[in-house]
Amino acid sequence: MAHFIIDNIGPITHIEFDLNRVNVFIGPQSVGKSTIAKIISFCLWLEKYTIRQQHVDNVDLDFIKDRLISFHKMDSYFRRDSHIKYNGIAINFEFYYSNPPVIEKTDSFSEAEIGKVAYVPAERNIVSMGNVSSFKLGDDYVRDFIFEWLGIRSKFNKENAVPIPGTDVTYYYDEKKGDTIELSDGHPIFLTESSSGLQAATPLFIYCKYVEDWIYNHNADMSYEDLDKIIEGVNRKTFDILSQTPENSDVFKGDKYEDNAELLAQFSKYILTEEDHSNHVASYNFLKRYADKLRKPHFTQLIIEEPELNLFPKTQVDFFYAILRLLHNNRSDNLVITTHSPYILYALNNCLLANIVKEKMPKSKMIEISCSDIGLNSSDVSVYELENGMFRPIEQNIDAGKCTIQDKFGLIRQNFFDRVMKEIMEDFNSLLDYRY
Repeated sequence: MAHFIIDNIGPITHIEFDLNRVNVFIGPQSVGKSTIAKIISFCLWLEKYTIRQQHVDNVDLDFIKDRLISFHKMDSYFRRDSHIKYNGIAINFEFYYSNPPVIEKTDSFSEAEIGKVAYVPAERNIVSMGNVSSFKLGDDYVRDFIFEWLGIRSKFNKENAVPIPGTDVTYYYDEKKGDTIELSDGHPIFLTESSSGLQAATPLFIYCKYVEDWIYNHNADMSYEDLDKIIEGVNRKTFDILSQTPENSDVFKGDKYEDNAELLAQFSKYILTEEDHSNHVASYNFLKRYADKLRKPHFTQLIIEEPELNLFPKTQVDFFYAILRLLHNNRSDNLVITTHSPYILYALNNCLLANIVKEKMPKSKMIEISCSDIGLNSSDVSVYELENGMFRPIEQNIDAGKCTIQDKFGLIRQNFFDRVMKEIMEDFNSLLDYRY
């Protein structure tokens, strides 16, 4: 389980948490929810990056400034005492602002598998605008999402149209007409001309469908950059194996991969293309397995900012349930959500409670519960509320040292939305005293 510490970045003062299967961050505007999402996304991506290239040597201060601070538009968020610490499966990473990062491989590094890190920003509805491919954008997370969307949408043509949860429409991509929404009567309209809710919900769900389903049933596209990283990773692993064999001591120039990169590239090419593998069966089989481990994601780490954007309350609930159902698989997937929606929080609570009472409630009654099939264990869920740069735990968790707003059964209690509703109703009742 990955562990995070974030200090003095943007509105965050100090938080510490373990990444669970489902993680929800709530709170008012500008308390640091997006800051957390971006840092989680970067750290998970960094781990994937180092596994794929099989080294951590180039992760220096310039790398962090480029791939974290600039890429996620956080230049003004960092100050002298800013600090990030990440302990993952494959790497341990620590960064104090303006100092070179400290990064080291864990004992599990060489055996670690890669995942699909999927970050869906709040600005996602930009892809529903016309001619988005012609926009001039810097190298940042919004541009990255746009480019990925442009590649993803072509996977879902009319024959593979996808129903959008909480609506009566389906989505498909037409090579001539572009992103298309088909109404319940079969009439097609352009996504660019659809409602703001569909423009926000459609790219989100299609993206989720792609990273949670499509890539595990098809051969996903691969960029030249990713392919280069895989080739380098295989070459480095080959060097690690061969350089430890005594009879190869005279073959290599030294104990560094960089001094033998050309030699290793030739060896890997030879062993992977040779028709007769009898002399290198063990090495060949290993390299094939290793390349496959680096090439295909084995799990998805999905980070979504505000999935409720522009959606009607009932649609928010249906949409959230649909995303949870996509996670209902045998992989070790993670979901991170930032939200302002009480409906998503209450829907999550229903999922937790349904799983608790499933053995006690009659099946005839349980099937009437819309989330009864999701099966979400309370131990797999962490819900955090941000206040004044820190997590605000519920009262019963303060002494126990827990920072979530969940009780001992995992149910969500004493949350921000309840307090706001209580204040509204107290004002209403005070006013009502003078109504008659």
